Amino acid sequence: MTTGSFADMAAEGLYMWKGAKVAAALFLLAACAADEEQRKAQREEFAKAAAEAEAQIAQQDDARCKSYGRPGSPAYIDCRTSLKNDRADMKK
Repeated sequence: MTTGSFADMAAEGLYMWKGAKVAAALFLLAACAADEEQRKAQREEFAKAAAEAEAQIAQQDDARCKSYGRPGSPAYIDCRTSLKNDRADMKK
């Protein structure tokens, strides 16, 4: 058991309380940093998945429009333009 004056014990309690608040603040900062890292990883995953989806759509469009003509031909270009415009209209 600690022997000391009430003032000493109160000062020790305040010191421990300050230490607990500092530890809690550090814990919260670490949690926020970890949360930000997780959000960053999720954004990167989403961007990668979106890019892969766009590439797949471009391949499908290319295959479909090749049935109308060779790449660069007016029919091919019209097909690609039409598909692009249709997608833009769906996003509205």
